[in-house]
Amino acid sequence: MNYTRKRALLACDFCRHRKRRCDGKKPCSTCRDSNADCVYKELPFDRVEDSSPTAVIDRLARIENLLEHQSQQINHLSTRSSPLSYPTSQADYFATYQQPSEYLPSTSAAIDPQLDSPQFLIPKNHATLPITLLSLPMVRDLIGEYPRDYFFEIEEKLPLPGLLGKLYDSPLVWPSIDADTLDVLSENYFRNVHPHHPLFTPAMFKAWQDELIQEKGMEEIGTAICFCVYALGTICSNTAGDYDNDEALGIQFFQPALRIILHKLVWEFRPSINLCQALLLAASYFAHLGRPLHSWKMAQFSSRMFLGLLESRQRYIASAEFEEAELRTFWQCFTVECDRIAELDVPRSGIEPLGDRMRLPHSTDPSDNENTIYFIAEHAIRRLLNRIHNSLYGPEIAQTSPIHVLPTGPNQAWQSLNMQKLQALSAELNRQLEEWYFSIPDYLRPVKGTLPLPNDRARVLRIRYYAARHIIHRPFLLQMVSRQCEEQSPASTSVLSPDSYSESTVFLERCETCIDSCVTYLYNAIEMIDRRSPYLWTFSQSCLACLIMLWMADNTPALHHYLPHMQPIQNMLLTKLRKWAIKDSTFAAEIHIIEQLVFSDPMEA
Repeated sequence: MNYTRKRALLACDFCRHRKRRCDGKKPCSTCRDSNADCVYKELPFDRVEDSSPTAVIDRLARIENLLEHQSQQINHLSTRSSPLSYPTSQADYFATYQQPSEYLPSTSAAIDPQLDSPQFLIPKNHATLPITLLSLPMVRDLIGEYPRDYFFEIEEKLPLPGLLGKLYDSPLVWPSIDADTLDVLSENYFRNVHPHHPLFTPAMFKAWQDELIQEKGMEEIGTAICFCVYALGTICSNTAGDYDNDEALGIQFFQPALRIILHKLVWEFRPSINLCQALLLAASYFAHLGRPLHSWKMAQFSSRMFLGLLESRQRYIASAEFEEAELRTFWQCFTVECDRIAELDVPRSGIEPLGDRMRLPHSTDPSDNENTIYFIAEHAIRRLLNRIHNSLYGPEIAQTSPIHVLPTGPNQAWQSLNMQKLQALSAELNRQLEEWYFSIPDYLRPVKGTLPLPNDRARVLRIRYYAARHIIHRPFLLQMVSRQCEEQSPASTSVLSPDSYSESTVFLERCETCIDSCVTYLYNAIEMIDRRSPYLWTFSQSCLACLIMLWMADNTPALHHYLPHMQPIQNMLLTKLRKWAIKDSTFAAEIHIIEQLVFSDPMEA
């Protein structure tokens, strides 16, 4: 379905300042009605693209404003009155004062569902979790019953490796301080880990390291930051799934760092941005181990401390001045927490609603320009993913659903839409995804598909793109699978009435897009889960979801011919997951599920 652009590519200064819809005329209708001067900045698309860091960041900021304005269009396409009207989710959010939205958040009030500008927060009990696919009748009949908190229970029971499981069983032991070794480890960190979350500059780190080497304030938070950096520098060079070797995992550095961090967290009474940073480094370390709950816990501590830091200032967000370290800390908290909410539906800290009102960071170091741009681009698509979760996969509100899909499966918001509205909503979300993709500067924009890319940051953006594209189009594939299961069931009384949309070319194209997105996602993510990164567990879960979707399509006659030969892809994924599959881990559970998915061979068919 095609949409005609109803808004200018670039709003005038007056509309942009007041966050109003601009029609692009000269003067625009808003300026004409307000008797204001209508002034436009020069459009960058009519000349050679300015690739300077400031221009690129401004450009990404403009796409953020554009996506924000498009929330009204999504609300219009949806049948719901407000994306926040989920009764089960309110207790988990800390919200704004019932005053203008630029106020800092209270950590005690509940979100007002009647806010004038509804936010696209990931709803509680959303149905995008990979585990929800296991409850679908077709999958459940093959692999059996799995509770919604299955992966959560696995992770909370899994003991920590090595000395981390005995954090307070012995006196604090400091690792040996060898300047040359530490330089190598810090170089590893800034080359492999820092680009994923550029919390501070190398110069800032060097100041902390100099104090450590001179043995100044050994149990200060700067020491903990240094030890986290060394631990991450060690673990990112350990490509094998070695859980038994403390030195290979850098635990000799991380154990004292964690003790310092937890001591400061409990007994310091003023919020500290450096402690927030140390907690985020600890979250990254646990993510590299493939421990999502421990990673989330550290990030949530950081989020809550950051909220305390904001509240202590008693300022308006719109007029507050934030240092770059604070902005980077906020956005890292935001992204990590949203990832965990999307994967495990964990409790919220209250950081998520501020994503609409905090400004984006800028580069403070020429060597960090590209990292900053990648960082902003990933934040932008994380916000778009939140919109998709909210618009399509929140708990269904309608008492009866016009689309009788998955009658014994999880309720989902898209089921309360008729097929025309679902197609319009998915088309709008997909358009926003393409807007995001083309907002990335040409020289950093990852090419679509599976061609090799120069670095992990480009790979992550491409993986995020296909993750969003998959879940935008997932409802169409689920609808087709459900319909054909009903038709093939001998006991069926044809609960589903004939639906011309499921037989239309457009409907089948949406299913094909979902299949293509899942296949391309797998090829890209399999490369990433071959080594440790902060995305190790996240990508393994999404690979499981994609493979289940493809298995259902493979067993649906109308969709089977869209799939490639799946056996090599399945085998590659199993090989990578076995690398990390210690006993009773999520990785081992994923392997057990994937091994039960038997794909047909299209050559034989």
